[in-house]
Amino acid sequence: MKKMIIVLLCLSISLSSCSIKEDELVILENTDKDKSNISTKIKDWQFETISQKAIIEKNKEAIDKIDKDIIPIAITPDYGTVMGYKNMLSEKADAKNSMVIVGNMLQSIELFAIKTSNGAKKNLGKFLSIKSSQFDSEGKQWAFIDGEDNVYIYNVETEQIQKVLEKYNYREFNNICWSRDSKRLMFDNRLIYDIASKQFISIAAESYTPFIRMNYSHNTYITEMKNNRYDNIIALYNFDNKTYTQIADGFYMDSDNSSLIYTMDVKQGLKIVNLKTLESKTIESGPVYCANILKSTGEIVYTTLNPNFHDDDRYLLVKISPDNMVKKVSPLYTPSYYLSPAEDKLNFISNYGENSITVDLESSEINESITKKDDENLSKIKFVILSMFLLDYNFDGSFEEYEVQAKKIYTNTAYPIPQEALNNKLTDFKRFNTPLPNFQKEAYIPPLLAFDSISVKNNKASVNIGRFFINSIELVKVDMNWYITGFSTHPESDEVYEIRSIVRKHINDILNGNKEKALSYWEGMEDNDFVKNNRNVVENLINNKGKISAEIGETELWSMSDPHRAESSSSSTEARTKIIVKDGNNINKYKIVLSRKNGDKFTIKSWDADPLSISQLY
Repeated sequence: MKKMIIVLLCLSISLSSCSIKEDELVILENTDKDKSNISTKIKDWQFETISQKAIIEKNKEAIDKIDKDIIPIAITPDYGTVMGYKNMLSEKADAKNSMVIVGNMLQSIELFAIKTSNGAKKNLGKFLSIKSSQFDSEGKQWAFIDGEDNVYIYNVETEQIQKVLEKYNYREFNNICWSRDSKRLMFDNRLIYDIASKQFISIAAESYTPFIRMNYSHNTYITEMKNNRYDNIIALYNFDNKTYTQIADGFYMDSDNSSLIYTMDVKQGLKIVNLKTLESKTIESGPVYCANILKSTGEIVYTTLNPNFHDDDRYLLVKISPDNMVKKVSPLYTPSYYLSPAEDKLNFISNYGENSITVDLESSEINESITKKDDENLSKIKFVILSMFLLDYNFDGSFEEYEVQAKKIYTNTAYPIPQEALNNKLTDFKRFNTPLPNFQKEAYIPPLLAFDSISVKNNKASVNIGRFFINSIELVKVDMNWYITGFSTHPESDEVYEIRSIVRKHINDILNGNKEKALSYWEGMEDNDFVKNNRNVVENLINNKGKISAEIGETELWSMSDPHRAESSSSSTEARTKIIVKDGNNINKYKIVLSRKNGDKFTIKSWDADPLSISQLY
């Protein structure tokens, strides 16, 4: 076997505002769909593929024996059975996909097991597309996770399929692998499941227990396991003497006899490691949805986020040649695919059932039949939400440059209430010299962004992205384009109406000189600095009531259990309302904080002379 030497050549070029960084391959923008040869060149990586070409050829022979309308997913090690499917139209899958901003897609399929000896088809049922599958070490059982996070095992010998685990509440599985004895399954390298007892087993009790990914040689396997710190590691494990050699820290994606690709986190960042030298290099630093090494050629294919997307082409298909490490990049509507066991095609899971996308891996030709897309409003709302994340995480420039980009995403509105997303974002940048401070964001853009809910009414829209601090977002349509105008502002909620009424009455008491009523919120409290500061603010405003005017600005609703911005108005326990006080040409901004408990009425809690924190994404 040839020894693979991985050497990265550091280049520094400028193209489409992207640059090549040391020890890192970076995808370059391909703004023209007809020009897919934009590339990064690295010194040759040598791949030994002869020993695995024979396997691919036998896979091709097996596939040739089944009906052409069956799309193959996997083939048993004895080449006797092909697991394949037919696509089906599904309103359920389409509805789920329509809520995805970026992330893997689902499609309704009819699943079959086909005998290559006589072409006999066993119909295994209808499922939402398979997220992950694997044969056990003997090739007699095929386990898979469907698109609804149910887990099944098909016994090739008895031709029986069994549901071994049903989706439960929040549980989500993305990857599956077997134990050597075929008695246990592991999901995402964090949950171990005993098939016989139908019980989950603590990872803490099972550190160093290997779960098989691929047979490497004799009784040595590529495995995933946990170390004594419960970190995820990939190892070469010898079952004869129960010893292992650690290959990498991360999550396994694919391997051949020479190299292995893995992600640094679940669906995030892609690295390649030489299985002889154990030298590892970065291929992709962004999200990674699917990734494979072609065993017959050593080529690497994967899908990632398109940072320079247009319309619905939010993903990139990347193919890397092992001869010269040229990257060929093509924009796509979906990132999810099945690699044919014959390694001749990528069969994509469509964003809508009517659509079809396949890629010929030999010619790199993309065959698309796109008959259904997101409607215009939905497409543009997804565009601006994704643009927000890309700007927050990727921007590295001056305030003036940021302001230009921010005005393409954010705006301020006054109806039905003031909402000031643009002002807030510009204020944040001035405070932190970056769109988001590092302590207020994750290390990278999450690979899955999806709407929990979306409501579009005329030129206004409300969306919710459940897992984020900025989960509730208001948008407005201006000149056919959508802009973000508020974070957790809930402009038409009863709570905001109540809060603004309370604040308006309080301001009127101040401007009318009703001192007793205006100060009643701190009556009877201990005379500490907090109370003194609030009384001083209100008394100073009363003393100048003849010279000032006061406007009520934006209100944001927060939930203080974490704390974070309120996902819904009903869940809010705190409100922050801006007050703009004008004294001639002088303008002072304040923030009134209100709170409530257990769904009671809001009451004023404090005045704050620093309103800037209202815009922090904390």
